[in-house]
Amino acid sequence: MITFLVTLAVVLILGDSKHHGNRGGQHQSQCRRMDLKVLCETSEGKECKDHIPDYDRVCKLYRTSTAEKSTTILSSEKVPYWDAAPPTILVFTQNVTVAPGEKFDIQCMAEGAPAPYVEISFREDADLSPLPDDLDTNSVDIEKRAVQTLFSQPFAIYEDEGWYRCVAKNEMGVVFEDTFLTVASPQDICENVECPDLKVCEADFETGEAICVCPYCSLEDFENDNKLYCDCSTVLSMCSFAEEQCKGVNVHYFHDGYCSNFSQPEYSFEEIQQTELEYGDEVQLTCQGIPAGDSPGPEPLIRWYQDWGDQFGGRELLGEGNTLSYTAQMTTILICVGVHCSGSDVQRRETDIKYFNLVLPTAPPTTTPPPTTTPKVITPEPISTEEEEKPSTTSLHIPTTPLPPTARADGGAVCQIMGDPFVSTFDNKWYKQDGVCTYVLAMDCRFAQWFVYGRFTQFGDISSLETITVYSGRSVLELQRGWIINNNGEKLAVTVGKEHNFNQITYQFDGETLTLKFGEGNQIRWNGFNGAQIVTSPDAHTCGLCGNNNGETEDEFNTRYRQMAEDPYTFASSWGLRQSRACFKNEISVEITSEAEGACSFLFFHPYILKCHDTVPVQEYELACARSYASNTYEGWRAECNILQSYVLQCETRGLNLSQWRQRTSCTPIKEVQKFTIENGCPQDNPPV
Repeated sequence: MITFLVTLAVVLILGDSKHHGNRGGQHQSQCRRMDLKVLCETSEGKECKDHIPDYDRVCKLYRTSTAEKSTTILSSEKVPYWDAAPPTILVFTQNVTVAPGEKFDIQCMAEGAPAPYVEISFREDADLSPLPDDLDTNSVDIEKRAVQTLFSQPFAIYEDEGWYRCVAKNEMGVVFEDTFLTVASPQDICENVECPDLKVCEADFETGEAICVCPYCSLEDFENDNKLYCDCSTVLSMCSFAEEQCKGVNVHYFHDGYCSNFSQPEYSFEEIQQTELEYGDEVQLTCQGIPAGDSPGPEPLIRWYQDWGDQFGGRELLGEGNTLSYTAQMTTILICVGVHCSGSDVQRRETDIKYFNLVLPTAPPTTTPPPTTTPKVITPEPISTEEEEKPSTTSLHIPTTPLPPTARADGGAVCQIMGDPFVSTFDNKWYKQDGVCTYVLAMDCRFAQWFVYGRFTQFGDISSLETITVYSGRSVLELQRGWIINNNGEKLAVTVGKEHNFNQITYQFDGETLTLKFGEGNQIRWNGFNGAQIVTSPDAHTCGLCGNNNGETEDEFNTRYRQMAEDPYTFASSWGLRQSRACFKNEISVEITSEAEGACSFLFFHPYILKCHDTVPVQEYELACARSYASNTYEGWRAECNILQSYVLQCETRGLNLSQWRQRTSCTPIKEVQKFTIENGCPQDNPPV
């Protein structure tokens, strides 16, 4: 019907144009016969602008008629008739900028009793007339619904630009909100913009403004670009080198991209002191290296390997450092290896220093059997542990309250990262994580079917989780701030209330939490800014910052090298990945004030939250809340509500419904949270909210 009216409008306009003389002649005749799609969406049709009065208006009517529109009922319940009220618009896409040819979505979510009717259109076409008052006052109950309407165009044209209006109405009233869509190409936005040296102009499609930024070096750029090796501990590509220089970091290199040609270091070792070994004996092995020669380089790194033989997988890394403590369990060979910089290309090279042969008596029946041919987990190169660090005063292990039996009733083991940041492992061991680096958060340590990495960066004065990368099968997705899903530089579509599929991964966004499902029963729930919940099956054999998921807390700090760490920082460092920048500890001294304690107690002991206390103990969350509140220096960010959100996620994972926690506790309204998260996230053309 709408398409017919649009066609009729064009016919009347073209017909009326006869009274304006013979202008346009043959061209006008062609325009009169032109299909609406061709008229409005092709360069040929746009030439008719001068021959058709109100061309833009006609094309807007046509585009509205062909837009993809869908309505989804998000929730429905019966409420007493006295709860009847006009609708409330919960979510509406804010002002956005989109490039010509790109897809855009405008979303509107409204709730009301009776159930609201929700429509999105150009502002001038919006219908604000009230619905007939057909409310049955004799009925005891009425239906309350939350409804989401989506207005989509597969590609944008300049005529799509303008004001759009969401109208929500029911028998009790009419409400509306407006948003503006700008259609502009990056060239349009960056036209006449001159950036300082090394920076490039980038179109910010969220604000429609031009910004000068340093060039972004993607993971693909880094892998494919020529490498620059500086002192063999920092590895940069030409791309990341330019990025560092642009940011003002004092990076230098020699010999057209390579460091000095270092000479070979000198190594020494100590022989095994015990002449006869028994099962269970502790063996101390020592190797060390020092820079030497005419062009000494950095101090070499010592690595220790156990040699299983080629038929059982070759060498297995046991640890790093000048000394190795090893418990004798079988006749085997331990190898001391020096890792140093040498050669004209200055790459890391390994030199075998010493083979230690450990010979034991014939093994008793209980001796640990040799390894089988089960595939071994291979993980990226760990960060160096050459410098010993004392435990941080803020990297503490928090005594934890065991979760009651009902906590695993849904069959899931849960790890959380939140706030300052704190980590609660699959086995519910809590500790504070002060490192700035990229770490293995959790991985399948049995079959290496999936990995979850987390990048922690400086956020104000503290460390903070910035991104999460999921490797599952052949799929790699990175979750960025602002609820962005990055697939090798391409941002995947994220739509409120809609489930998407990407290879073997599914994901869904509810307006506050982005949930990814992958593998067999694995989930990640990302709050879009600095908090995440990783869920796996109770029998999964895991490792990483989230622990081993064996139901015990005593052995949670098991490092990558299968040794028990005494403090959280040492444990976390063993799971760090080497990046183009050094990893370091970012600790600060924080005094937990009475104001912080009061703000957190008010939230966690709110009557609405109390019903979860018996299922999920609150003590550790309250402590994490007070610490995060006291260390928070970011304007507009309520750290106490952020920690409460993590607690609510844990409660909901255990089967409790706390969906009204923001409204009941007076925490930051969801619209303000969405605005803050998008503004402080990575740039994106089409934010999900």
